Amino acid sequence: MMQIQEQILEFFREKKKADGLAYDTDLFKGGYIDSLFALEMVVYLEDTFHIRLRNEDISEENFRTIDAIAATVERTQAAPPPEKPRRWGRRK
Repeated sequence: MMQIQEQILEFFREKKKADGLAYDTDLFKGGYIDSLFALEMVVYLEDTFHIRLRNEDISEENFRTIDAIAATVERTQAAPPPEKPRRWGRRK
């Protein structure tokens, strides 16, 4: 998990949001995450770790600290992939 944590911390550094940040820092209380940054974070996590976060994965609890985000990534990597959405249309 340390590698995942370090990659997430590096993302914060690249966005100039890592000042005083540790793996267990409360990201919401510390003002490190707002709604726009949370969206950026979801896209980053999905692209970097080749995962698909479900709506229920995107919660304040799962994004409270870098440790919690890394644990969410690991859980998602270990879970079976979500079902593909059913496509509706005309039959040929």
